[in-house]
Amino acid sequence: MRALFLDFYFRSTALSTFFILCSLATNEIPRGGGGKIVQPPKPNILKQGCPSDLLHSRALRAIQLACRSHPSTVISAFEGVQEGLQNCANRLRFQQWDCSEAGNIMHDPPLLRQGFRESSLIWALSSASAAWGVATACAQGWIDDCACNNHMGQNEYEFGGCTHGVQHGITASRKLLTKVGAVNSLLRKVEKHNLKAGRLAIKKTLISSCKCHGVSGSCQQKTCWKRTATLEHITDYLVEKYARAKLYTDDSVVKTTDLIYLEASPDVCKSKSVAGRVCAWRNETHTQGDCDRLCCGNGFSIRHEVVRVKCDCEFVWCCNLVCKDCIQHRWISTCNGTPPKSLIFKK
Repeated sequence: MRALFLDFYFRSTALSTFFILCSLATNEIPRGGGGKIVQPPKPNILKQGCPSDLLHSRALRAIQLACRSHPSTVISAFEGVQEGLQNCANRLRFQQWDCSEAGNIMHDPPLLRQGFRESSLIWALSSASAAWGVATACAQGWIDDCACNNHMGQNEYEFGGCTHGVQHGITASRKLLTKVGAVNSLLRKVEKHNLKAGRLAIKKTLISSCKCHGVSGSCQQKTCWKRTATLEHITDYLVEKYARAKLYTDDSVVKTTDLIYLEASPDVCKSKSVAGRVCAWRNETHTQGDCDRLCCGNGFSIRHEVVRVKCDCEFVWCCNLVCKDCIQHRWISTCNGTPPKSLIFKK
């Protein structure tokens, strides 16, 4: 059900998500006949070099330099950050601050010039997502200087995973997103701390994978490695940290995995318009959202939709998926921009 409503309730940015068809959840390289490694083709976006906004970035000097020497690494990190922000907006879509206008860290968004609780999440999530993007590209063999060692001994099929790629992603994230120079302000200290917390989130959520080797699939020998969790799982981990973020002062004692902030968050109802925001949805069995809270007292309108969806699907031997066409009702609630009128549904 969550996937069915994603396109309706998630305000995503336009981006080239080149990870989707490339074994993201497993970070494993697919195989052809005989157990030989099948290298997925390198996406065109990685062949074109850095776009102008990154090549001439004023926010981070390291981005400019890496665009000239390692463009695939920068683009993989950038796309990872975009994907992370998309997951964040989906995860927080029914919270007052929903991550949808945070802006990419590589473009120096205004939010990251402040020390809000929300800033702490964007720093950490950007750092983690950049590492994840690079590690994922490494696992697919798309970045030359971190290609995985796919040959264990002399047998091609004994694939040992991409632990090296994970560490390369973490290192790349630190080099690309950490500003150079002395940390001479409280805001810079908080920024550096949260960036590190994001990189640690990658390590804290690593998944162990093992592969057995031996006659007829026996486990006489076993090769194990660490791989990154899905970016959705990493996002959930950091959103939980965001909910428990701590106010930081000069004498604060915090853990390296904590998110920290300097000042109280702005009132969302006073700082931005909520007009047109999807504040809730429901169908015959599920409901999400709270329009009274999210619409800042301006009321909301309810729109009813009837849609055709595929249902009762089953496989028919050998390889056909047969589904019925079903009618589904759903109700979408949207915030008004002005006080409630007589025709607006209210609780």
